[in-house]
Amino acid sequence: MFRRFSLYLLGVGLGVIVSMFFFGDRDLDFSYFPNARTIKHLRGQEFAVADQALCQLKCVGFTSSSFEKIFNSIELDVDFGASDVSGQCRTYVIEVEDQSFSKFIMNDCDSLTTLLSVDVSSCECM
Repeated sequence: MFRRFSLYLLGVGLGVIVSMFFFGDRDLDFSYFPNARTIKHLRGQEFAVADQALCQLKCVGFTSSSFEKIFNSIELDVDFGASDVSGQCRTYVIEVEDQSFSKFIMNDCDSLTTLLSVDVSSCECM
């Protein structure tokens, strides 16, 4: 009985080592929920900033490149109730925590993600 168990463990151990050798350094990303799929889609496209959003970013002390770094690195929540996902070009309202702004609006159209506006209370951008 002990011999069978030790042979079984030896086989499982060798199988794990061989599997790690062949498949060990893969970067797996499980984005099955709608929020994760939407954020992954938006992050994978070319990024642009509208003029109004650029002015609003300057009000809170960000540049377009610093916003893009934040957009690609922090956890974001899409508010699907406030978003307009009908039609070919979709507009998403994305909420963020622990930043100087609470939400922003992005447009997804023709493989281009465009930042339309940032929710800033004390800014005079028109």
